[in-house]
Amino acid sequence: MSSISVNSTQLHYTHSPVLADRPALIFVHGAGGCAADWPYQWQQTDIPPSRGDPRWISDYPRYFLDLPGHGRSQPPARTGIDEYAADVTAFIQALGIRAAVVVSHSMGGAIALTVGLLKPAALAGLVILGSGPTMPVSDVILDGLAANFAQTVGLIQKFSWRKEARPLYREVATQHMLAAGSAVVYGDFAACNAFNIRERLGEISVPTLVVGSTTDRMMPLAQSEALAAGIPGGQLAVIADGGHFMMTERTGPVTDHLLDFLRKIERG
Repeated sequence: MSSISVNSTQLHYTHSPVLADRPALIFVHGAGGCAADWPYQWQQTDIPPSRGDPRWISDYPRYFLDLPGHGRSQPPARTGIDEYAADVTAFIQALGIRAAVVVSHSMGGAIALTVGLLKPAALAGLVILGSGPTMPVSDVILDGLAANFAQTVGLIQKFSWRKEARPLYREVATQHMLAAGSAVVYGDFAACNAFNIRERLGEISVPTLVVGSTTDRMMPLAQSEALAAGIPGGQLAVIADGGHFMMTERTGPVTDHLLDFLRKIERG
């Protein structure tokens, strides 16, 4: 576990170093989440790196970031997607990363897309899971987060996971969101609701993989389709029956698409 000062805030992250000349993967979580939301399989450090073509996520340097005010990172949380994007960009620069692929989920996708618009020199690609060019949030959720936090978190998690998902997945994600607190989670969802880069998608110039699920009730597949269609050269991968947390419910297929995308970046 490590931390670094970025924009006057101490950010916590976990780092899985790999001695390989490959792009570093910067994982950016969603609203009210934390670095631990990513699949355990992706965070493992005891898998020996392969020789030759990469076979698994562990063949790449990985940085799992807690956004400001989330997980173990210092508060305050930010109030807008632009602010979070500035933090992620500064995080990449502060670590001296020469080539970075930002792997993102939900609100993290909005942040990654905004990083794409900022065009930092080290940015080599974007992977966007369960996001879109806009991220509208219903008044039921926004009002509920302010007035009845725990019950509304339960509603959010109900729609984030398929009925068939392991109960433990939902329980852990719920704990993370409750730990973030009402003010942080409300601010995150309000920031998502204000997000709209539909008219700027053509400005994103790095390779971009968009991953959507047929059973995502938080961010319907149509949002992923619109996102991929609007980004020059954008690639769309569709996960069957993955829910909003498709990387957890369908880790294998998502990993396959991610690795294929990373190999293409490396080969130019």
